[in-house]
Amino acid sequence: MYDLRDECDGFPNELKSFVVVNHWGTIITKDIIEGAEKGIPLTPDDYNYLGYEMTLEQFMDNSQNMAQTM
Repeated sequence: MYDLRDECDGFPNELKSFVVVNHWGTIITKDIIEGAEKGIPLTPDDYNYLGYEMTLEQFMDNSQNMAQTM
């Protein structure tokens, strides 16, 4: 689980292991993201929304085939 920081512009600007101030949202991933402890700057080209919805149980199911786009 990783947090996203917003610099008051309405967009996620940084991915970190934990965010307290300017928390934009949280993402859940099965993979470790290197550099998240120090923070990873983000630009609009670094993320997209595919419109998929799933439950946490579906996400944890190893038979799910999800394409990584980031």
